[in-house]
Amino acid sequence: MPVKYRRCLKVMLFSVLLLVSLFNLWSPSSSLGVDIRPRQGSPIQKLLSGKIQQIMSDYSEITYKVKENVACQLAQNACVCQAEEETFRLPFSDLVFPRVWALNLQHAFLGNHPDPESVKHHRAEEYRLFLRRSYSPADMLIIAEANNPLQYPIQGVDVQPLKTIVIPGLSLRQEGRNNYMVQLTATLGTFDIAATVDTVSVKGMGEKNISLSSPDLSALNRQLQFVTYTNTMFHPKTADLVQFGTEGHQSFFTIKVRHRVVPKLYNSGQSKGYNITSLVTIATKTFLRYDKLKDLIDSIRQFYPTVTIIIADDNEHPQPVTGPHIEQYIMPFGKGWFAGRNLAVSQVATKYVLWVDDDFFFTANTKLEKMVDILEKTTLDLTLLLSAGNISNHIC
Repeated sequence: MPVKYRRCLKVMLFSVLLLVSLFNLWSPSSSLGVDIRPRQGSPIQKLLSGKIQQIMSDYSEITYKVKENVACQLAQNACVCQAEEETFRLPFSDLVFPRVWALNLQHAFLGNHPDPESVKHHRAEEYRLFLRRSYSPADMLIIAEANNPLQYPIQGVDVQPLKTIVIPGLSLRQEGRNNYMVQLTATLGTFDIAATVDTVSVKGMGEKNISLSSPDLSALNRQLQFVTYTNTMFHPKTADLVQFGTEGHQSFFTIKVRHRVVPKLYNSGQSKGYNITSLVTIATKTFLRYDKLKDLIDSIRQFYPTVTIIIADDNEHPQPVTGPHIEQYIMPFGKGWFAGRNLAVSQVATKYVLWVDDDFFFTANTKLEKMVDILEKTTLDLTLLLSAGNISNHIC
């Protein structure tokens, strides 16, 4: 072979190796891990976390192989915005392979704040109060240990509409058989497995009915730890009743289909106690009663001089209502009470809104602090009994 052909062959081989190396360098990692541990929530749930962790860690010595097409649908809960370290740099590499960059929003928003630590503390406290208001004991994951001999979660299993989860706590506690088999049946979704275990036979993957069998009970229970449920019918705020059974035994449990609650955090002020100005906005709708509206504003200012007052006005000839912390919104003539209420409430930026008619007035017995205290410390909604000419503190 001539020398020049050998050189060309070497150059081509080197180019192919270089391209393969670059592809492996810039391609995203395809390794997937399945996290079947339950999420931590309320303090009561933490009391049960030890037992649940023990249940989840059973049969950990049995190996498995991840099914990437199923596991990729699960929430990995491991999103990290981090720029990659640059090993070597090629000319014009930024144009051909744009680099990933990340912006730390916390530094961006709090970098110039005079007291960022107090903001973080206040935000954490607001989030704690939100969790306390939104928490329900029915959301706590509880697994019924096998008595019949099926083990399954009796509550606390949620799935978002059209999303996939791993069903926690499934197990079979039965001895003395040559072959072990369980079945699961659903109505609003389908089953699959996020990983496969040797010696376990699975039928019905991707269907509403799935059966798993194995001569090895430990392998079957390991496989049950990777059973997934995918909601296929978009119907939030409902539940799927799942049938879980083996020979001679049947059990049922529910999987709630619902969206996650998005935390709503408000700036309720940095001072100790309740800052009513930051927590409450007073809204009203007025029509042909500017004299009554003035009496209402005067009574509010006597006790709460800095609370924001929002006024929806649909008078034919509106009069300006001025003053500090007053917002007046002019509407088309005669749009009505409901339209005015919707407009006024849409402009509220505080955590709570107090709706009053324009002919009511505040007295020394009108304590917004007491109302806010109930809302902050309980899951109750507050309804006021409004009597003519006065707002009383009676609570329904």
